[in-house]
Amino acid sequence: MIDNASFAEQARSEKYTGVPYAKLDCQAFVEEVLKDAGARKADGTLYNWKGSNSMWRNALSWKGTISECMKKFGCIPLGAWLFIVSPDGGEKEKGYNDSEGNAKHVAIYCKPGETPVRDSTRSNTRNGVGYRSLNAFTHVGLPFM
Repeated sequence: MIDNASFAEQARSEKYTGVPYAKLDCQAFVEEVLKDAGARKADGTLYNWKGSNSMWRNALSWKGTISECMKKFGCIPLGAWLFIVSPDGGEKEKGYNDSEGNAKHVAIYCKPGETPVRDSTRSNTRNGVGYRSLNAFTHVGLPFM
C-alpha cells in the first residue's frame, strides 16, 4: 500500500516529462507511476487495466463528479485520478452492462496551482506526459491502492 501523497509526488517526477504518448499513453502513465511508487496488487503483481474505462469501473474505492468530490472532501485529494467521462450511452458497445458512462481519459491530480493535473496526451499542444489544468476533466476517482 502507498499513500496518495507519495503517489502524487511520484507523478511529479521529471523522469516522465516529455515521454511521447506512443510510448506511454494515459493508462500506461498511471500504471507506470503506480509501479514506480511501489504499488502492487495483493498477490505482488503489477496493475494492468484494459484502458481508462476499465480503471473507471474496477480500480476505485470512490468515484463521482468533481463537484461531488468537492462537496464530500472539501477538495480534490492529492493522488486522486481524474477522468473525462462521457454519458454517451455507448457502454454496451464497449462491453459494459451499466450506465456509468465511458471514461475516455485518465490523469493524476498531483499538485495545487494552475496546472495541477499530470497526464499523457496527444493533442495540438502536446504529445506525451506533461501538466494541464483541471477544466478538461469531469470526474474524480480515489484509487484503492
